[in-house]
Amino acid sequence: MESRRIAALADGVFAIAMTLLVLQVPVPTLAAPVTGEAMLDALVGILPAVASFAVSFLILGTLWVGHHNQFRYLRRVDPALLWSNIFFLLCVAFVPFATAFLARFPLEAAPMAVYGGTLLLAGLFLFAHWGHAVNAGLVTDDVTPEVAELVRERISMGMAVYLVATLAGVFLPKVGLVLFACVPVLYLLPSRIDPALEADAALDD
Repeated sequence: MESRRIAALADGVFAIAMTLLVLQVPVPTLAAPVTGEAMLDALVGILPAVASFAVSFLILGTLWVGHHNQFRYLRRVDPALLWSNIFFLLCVAFVPFATAFLARFPLEAAPMAVYGGTLLLAGLFLFAHWGHAVNAGLVTDDVTPEVAELVRERISMGMAVYLVATLAGVFLPKVGLVLFACVPVLYLLPSRIDPALEADAALDD
């Protein structure tokens, strides 16, 4: 199977999952007569849902970027890579439910564990996806040992934050929520892998 077919499937799953996230943000229902104060109170009331939507959307964005960057280095796929990709997308598709669960009960341990566990599993499958691609020789010649290790470090960073956020959130939910919100920020910071990706993009152009 061509790698571009898997990438197309992944793009579709990500697009649907990221769109479904907004459905967990309720539209306020106000009794007549509607006043500005009542509308403001209603909007304040849905802020947790809006925040969870924004954080999850950005986290899915970081997962998509990581997945996309891996496929830039793939020259072929095998059944093991195909199935690791399927399980990764399974986690991605589950994120809207985990987000809605957490938005409904933001200070409870169980939703925090479900949300963090979903993201951690997604990271693990993405890590396994890359590891198998490198070990099985499915990547291009541009993947030097240094590049392979930098990608592993990049994925591991996210998994570490997911794990810490989940464990912290079970006991200190507000701390967990803040840590999850920090994940997209971490991936926006400059990384040692960026020059390699930029050089590869220049060659593609």
